[in-house]
Amino acid sequence: MTEKWSKEESEQAREDGAYPQVRAHPLFDGVQIIDPIEGSQFTLLTPTSVEPTAIDLDEFYFPVDTAATICTNELETPYLVDIWIRDAEGELVAQSTDEGSISVPPGEYNLEVSSAQMKLYIAVNGRVQVATGEDRVRLDFGETECISIGVRSLHEQPAATITTTDDPEDLMAAISAFGSALKTTSCERSFPTLRGHPPLLERGTELDIPDVLDVPETGIRIEVPPEREYIYPIASLAYYLGATVVPGDRPRLHADGETFSLTADGDFESTVARVLEQVFLMDCVTRTEGYYTVDLHERNVVEDAVDLDFEALYERSTAEQVRTYLSIPFEDVTDAVPRWKLTADVVPDPEHAETLPFLANDLAKIRTLSDAEIRSRSVHEGLATVEDFFGRGSKSARSALTRSTRTYRSDSSGPFEEHVFRPPESDSIEQAYVGEGVPIRASKLSVEAFNRRLRYQPSEDARTEVIVVSNEEEMADESVVSEIYGTREWIDFDITIRHELTTDEMRDVLATDADFFHYIGHVDEEGIRCSDGWLDTRTLDEVGVSAFLLNACKSYEQGRALVEKGAIGGIVTVADLLNKTATKLGRTIAFLSDAGFSLSTSLELLERQSIVSNHYLIVGDGNMQVVESQTGSPYLAKLEDDNEFKIQYEFYPSRNYGPETLVTPRVKGYTTRYLTGNRTRWYQLSMNSLEDFIQKHGFPIEYNGSIYWSEDFPMERLD
Repeated sequence: MTEKWSKEESEQAREDGAYPQVRAHPLFDGVQIIDPIEGSQFTLLTPTSVEPTAIDLDEFYFPVDTAATICTNELETPYLVDIWIRDAEGELVAQSTDEGSISVPPGEYNLEVSSAQMKLYIAVNGRVQVATGEDRVRLDFGETECISIGVRSLHEQPAATITTTDDPEDLMAAISAFGSALKTTSCERSFPTLRGHPPLLERGTELDIPDVLDVPETGIRIEVPPEREYIYPIASLAYYLGATVVPGDRPRLHADGETFSLTADGDFESTVARVLEQVFLMDCVTRTEGYYTVDLHERNVVEDAVDLDFEALYERSTAEQVRTYLSIPFEDVTDAVPRWKLTADVVPDPEHAETLPFLANDLAKIRTLSDAEIRSRSVHEGLATVEDFFGRGSKSARSALTRSTRTYRSDSSGPFEEHVFRPPESDSIEQAYVGEGVPIRASKLSVEAFNRRLRYQPSEDARTEVIVVSNEEEMADESVVSEIYGTREWIDFDITIRHELTTDEMRDVLATDADFFHYIGHVDEEGIRCSDGWLDTRTLDEVGVSAFLLNACKSYEQGRALVEKGAIGGIVTVADLLNKTATKLGRTIAFLSDAGFSLSTSLELLERQSIVSNHYLIVGDGNMQVVESQTGSPYLAKLEDDNEFKIQYEFYPSRNYGPETLVTPRVKGYTTRYLTGNRTRWYQLSMNSLEDFIQKHGFPIEYNGSIYWSEDFPMERLD
């Protein structure tokens, strides 16, 4: 565990030349640390102004992309974070909590700062004292004159592209090489930063696996029949285990001399999903014997249910660990499994194989859907209408209250050429679909959007740019979202609101290099309505905005075109919307985006808030975020006041913080960590503590079946 880490990853120059930057902060005394690829920012404050100077990368135990020194003996973080202190050999010697302070005697140390939206390290030669306040952390380095800061981007680029034919056995060989992206085959691969992006796939006339891919020998083998319906669902599991995939009569997994059926649960796909969950959970528990010796909630649950020597298990090979994990009945540990991030339904056509590296990168539970199954799940007449959800009224009332300019027809099947259907339910936070058709309550993924994220060229300006366009006077109430975006004190935003744009002006806005485009107005078969006509996004040559919300009636076709022309992902609608409801949802999405929720997790919360969320879906990449959460993983707080005030956290995954991420609830007196995706215990609070908690944090609160934003929460209802 104490062996020096390889710097190979950080020494590979990126093709676009973009690296994290450490620069003097433009507004405060201190430094601003920027990852231009991910669009992330973090601030370290100092007592006086400082000027960073570039240094060699070798001062840091873990690999970094950029390193700089500054002359100061004090640092302060802008909000609460965890600090991990390691010695020169990588051994953990101290870790901060929410209470009090910690200190270590003079020595050579590497400090890791959590929740910084990048891997952030501080190298110090001297003593270290960490004091945790109510809303920030202060670091005191005593007599030390200068310290070093190292940064590694969370962005991962595939190392190579594998060419595969449509022959199933060639595809098996290609997926067997996914494990080459693992930076370790130990249980620490459960950390997202220790799993690289699997190599890309492209179809060709012969199998070609580049020699540059170093495929690990884990001794784990997966056998499945050579059919795409069996191959697609095992992509994530094979990648995570570094397993070899081979043809076989029956789906089976071989590890350390033991054979485990992949149909043991009565169904192939559900068994594969269960095995992935079980192995992943147990790795997260076992790794607490390694680099992060924390009080982990999930380990406490597992230890109460099974009798395992985790210290000994940590030292065993991957195959031995997997054999041990799968010998445990899943029902014994199921209460500890975090809610999974993503379930993806994929039509097992040859062209959809190219999405498998991206789905595996998310450790998605993959299911296959046939055309017959999709047809059997059709939504009646193509689309649900507002009338279905809110009752029937007069034609004139509907016309006045909806965002549609269409002549209303009760038998209208909508403008879409694609088939509209509802995918099977899943227990994951996010649900996605790959194939033809419009999936209600799911993201419609495309390999083009995924590839576009990989090819993303960072802007020279580190500011997060949001453009709000309101093209209808009667919808002006939603324009207040421009005041919601950019409320994060330590993130540099550029917020622009525009009204009544012409088609030329709208075309120019969509071509800008903006992070998020929030449109309020009308959309019809002809396009987006502007002051002088309609702009059909299908006619655009190129789109520059990264993500968007088209908060208008039946905006799916126009949003899909934005993704096809250059955007990475966006939220669109598949039905007419009541203006009042659309305004409320537009405000909610603005709050959630500003707090670090992704497009997909924002929609998941909308589903909990109102049935009208059935009208919304995502096109492109649902992992897109406007900004990262300052806590790493954004969260929902559930509040109960049954004779006492109780708060429970529910942490959500984000682009760089999946279910493997350690999260710390910010409640005084409690230091237990959780895995993202799990709910915490209930914490009892006094009225004063509750008021203080709500005022200091920006987050959604679920109370009595409704979801509120913290700053709008009606405290008077608790009196």
